[in-house]
Amino acid sequence: MLPKLPERLSEKEKADFLGGFDQEPVNRTVAVDDDVYRYLLKSSVKEHPILKDIRAETSLYHMARMQISPETGQLLSLLVKMQNPKRILEIGVFTGYSTLCIGMAMSGDASMLALEKKPMWLDVANSYIEKAGLGTRLETRLGDAMDSMASLVQAGETFDFVFIDADKANQLTYYQQAKAMLNPSGCIAIDNTLWWGNVAKAEFDDKNTQYVRQLNDFIMQDDEVDVSLIPIGDGLSLIRKKD
Repeated sequence: MLPKLPERLSEKEKADFLGGFDQEPVNRTVAVDDDVYRYLLKSSVKEHPILKDIRAETSLYHMARMQISPETGQLLSLLVKMQNPKRILEIGVFTGYSTLCIGMAMSGDASMLALEKKPMWLDVANSYIEKAGLGTRLETRLGDAMDSMASLVQAGETFDFVFIDADKANQLTYYQQAKAMLNPSGCIAIDNTLWWGNVAKAEFDDKNTQYVRQLNDFIMQDDEVDVSLIPIGDGLSLIRKKD
């Protein structure tokens, strides 16, 4: 039996209906349980051997969960290949998984600057950067990201692609500084913007959750950018600076 079609509305009835429509969209996002996640990895993620080695070494450390997921890293690689940015900035290197995902995807005439404040993590990352043959085009800089970013802004540096995965207390400032240095049509990617899902739950009111909410709210109200928050990994926000 054919479904019953809605009755034809007059133009006035249609306008009244559309004007008063406040129904929320239906949740069509697939819930990713372990089975779906394994299928996702098997069916789409092509992890480079160097990246697998970084992931293996990082697993030895108690802070291993700070590392981005392979599917998030692959999405960053794809974005870089599609956008073809010539100057790239990363804020927060950790052991270098995201750094190599981005660095190995950039074109031969592109360069990248990666900021990290912990010498221990940067030593690990630098060893893999050398193994990947990116030492001449991928510069790492040790130090506080706030100071490094301020210096870059003052020097008039510009970038086409920025990835932010650093401390949550300063991420709004990182976003604002990165946007100030971003060329028109450039992209900013920010990790952890769903923050374990806690941002959507009123019972979570710790400082980091508040910081992530503040960032998301600020970007949502920023008319100078286009944004999409993607439910991949721990949440990845993609921001494009309007021309």
